[in-house]
Amino acid sequence: MIKLFFIFIQLTILVIIGSLIIDYSFPVSITFDEIIIFTSTSFLIFSVILIIFFVILVLRISFFFKYRIFKFGLSRQKNNYEKGYHAFTQGMIALTNKDYKKAIQENKKVSYYIKDKSLNLLLKSETLKVEKKFVELEKVYEEMLKNENTKILGLKGLMKQNLYAQDYHHAFIYGEKLFNLNHQIDKIYDTLVKIISKTNNWHKLIQINEKAFQFRLIDKETYSINKSIALYEISIIKKQSALKDSINLIEKALKLREYFPPYVGHYVELLIENNNLLKAKKYLYKSWRHFPHPDYRSLIKLLSIKMKVSYSWLADYITSNTRSLPQSKILMAESLIDKQKWTEAKNHLSSLLEHKPSREVCLLMSIIETGETNDPQKINAWVSRSNFGEPNNVWICRFSNISEEKWASVSKEGYFNSLVWKKPASLTEPTSSGIESNIIKYINN
Repeated sequence: MIKLFFIFIQLTILVIIGSLIIDYSFPVSITFDEIIIFTSTSFLIFSVILIIFFVILVLRISFFFKYRIFKFGLSRQKNNYEKGYHAFTQGMIALTNKDYKKAIQENKKVSYYIKDKSLNLLLKSETLKVEKKFVELEKVYEEMLKNENTKILGLKGLMKQNLYAQDYHHAFIYGEKLFNLNHQIDKIYDTLVKIISKTNNWHKLIQINEKAFQFRLIDKETYSINKSIALYEISIIKKQSALKDSINLIEKALKLREYFPPYVGHYVELLIENNNLLKAKKYLYKSWRHFPHPDYRSLIKLLSIKMKVSYSWLADYITSNTRSLPQSKILMAESLIDKQKWTEAKNHLSSLLEHKPSREVCLLMSIIETGETNDPQKINAWVSRSNFGEPNNVWICRFSNISEEKWASVSKEGYFNSLVWKKPASLTEPTSSGIESNIIKYINN
């Protein structure tokens, strides 16, 4: 009712305006060269209004048809997308059911209905992956790199492809690009570290480590350990060509991972090679006090030779503040055995014989008996007893549980920073220090 009222008001206003135009109309003449046209103001006004109305009508009609055409195209595009997404869903289901023929058919439908290649490439890559057509799959991944929507998937796929082919150089190239594009990708940092451990590109480990710590992907401890490993490995490489640089690098590594035995061993070896014997002596003293690791014994013996002092004298100095520790007693006994002071060596081991002695202590006692009495029965008794003695700590891979004689950044099975210092699971596993093997050789000789 209100709408009709407004229409009535509008028509009334138009009639009033039209009446006024007619009532107040006056003649007008328009001259074009020699042609004179006579008309009136009312005619001119109504002509202009008519032209405006015609233009508006034409525009409305054109807009109507354009809208219809646009709506038809939009509806068709929507239907195509629905069909394409349905085909994609059916293709993924077919892949799950290992129906590769149907998956290929659905992939063609996706390509036909959806002009955006993202879904098509994704379904195609999954199909080729299941079919193990790696050459074609690599081409699809390379095609993905050209599309912003699938670039990350392409890089990830190419990285995995090269890892599978053991082409670690190219795997790292794609992995690093992936890391720079999106560092939040699950386990990308760990993957890059594993690749670096295969290629020994330790400078890259330092770079990736810095970025990972900056992005808060790793904690301070992981950052320090991984950087120290990179510095340690570079120091080993520099040892032959630049000894001073090698020493500086291992000193930086020790600041990040203080008194870590493998680093200490390498550092002391470098100091001895550089003839910094006094510094090597002091650092061994500090290291032994902090952690009396059995691997230091061979270094102490080497240093004693370089310093031209007796092994027992240097061992006495190193253990001066740790005499009560079992490792100190073993070191003193071994150094005294070296001088064939059998009774003194036995005295140092006596407190370790009260309870179940370790395998190493038993073998040292067999050497003492060899030198002191040369009684085969006593010697064999200690050797036999060693088979039941508590084993020493060894470097054991926490993933494979396989022991190794020396620590390494990468275990023999290829695991990065996986070796830990602990007792073997069984008494039959070999010890890592190398001391026992030397003892057995000494007995046999």
